[in-house]
Amino acid sequence: MFLVRQSLEFIARDKLSVFLFHKVPQVRDALVPNDIDQARFCEMLAFIESHFDIYPLADAVRLLNSNRLPGRCAAITFDDGYADWRTGVAKVLLAKSIPATFFITSGQFFGKPMWHERLANVLKSFTGTSLAHPALKLPALPTETLAQRVKALQTLEFHFKYLPPVARDIFLAQLEESVGTNAGKVPVMSSEDLVAIGNAGFEIGAHTDNHPILSLCDSERAIHEIAQTREILEGIVKRPVTSFAYPNGRPGIDFSYRHIEMVKAAGYDYAVTTQWGVGRPDSSPFQIPRFTPWGLSMGHMSWQLLRNLYSKQESLKETR
Repeated sequence: MFLVRQSLEFIARDKLSVFLFHKVPQVRDALVPNDIDQARFCEMLAFIESHFDIYPLADAVRLLNSNRLPGRCAAITFDDGYADWRTGVAKVLLAKSIPATFFITSGQFFGKPMWHERLANVLKSFTGTSLAHPALKLPALPTETLAQRVKALQTLEFHFKYLPPVARDIFLAQLEESVGTNAGKVPVMSSEDLVAIGNAGFEIGAHTDNHPILSLCDSERAIHEIAQTREILEGIVKRPVTSFAYPNGRPGIDFSYRHIEMVKAAGYDYAVTTQWGVGRPDSSPFQIPRFTPWGLSMGHMSWQLLRNLYSKQESLKETR
């Protein structure tokens, strides 16, 4: 059964739902079957529209923390930065006059694509039937069929995700060289795309320079990733960048209270996580939760939405 707007007046009172999306290709890549394609995104957007009033995230956070949040308030966000956002989701949102925030990794503007996109390029470039390399420290990965290549990519992503950033960069470059490709062959968002999205009225937020898991960085690297990306993005879009999204985004696992203090010191006004839940009047503006209702049916998404509205999240302690 679908949720109705009237019931949300009570259930969602004083609660901010923030929806999280990543890559939304026009046509889903067979190698990444779990991606949300544009047709599916439009269905999900219609679902969100039918249940909520969608606000710019910056406005919603300010209203939340001043205890003036309207009922059924939601916001939409995207993480990472992709070449087809400008002609894809941004165009869809503009046609409906729906605001959104795009959290961007800035390294791609200097020839450093997202690491998981580089891994996908490795699988697409590899012509053999079994992928093995000393840098992987993994058994040989069968790659003869599409199903095997999908599984190989998932295995590589899991393996690379929690490598220290320096080691991950070295191993990725070695793997790329072994299959005859390089990072320059991976599509990235251009600065022109970013400027166009910002000029269209969407908020641009920061998502680090190279998307490392901050808990695996030393303090110098973490400060650089948090602060440098803001300066880079502001230099491109020529407007303040005041919001931040923690890479991977799980409090206490992917970032700690130290990184929250770094975000504050870098001059951001608020930050978002990937922890399920909703923002509440007593929520820290530097730990706003987000979630994605991935259910395949409207009924399943409604159930996920209800569960999220009732979720209680644990926040990391901060200095005030």
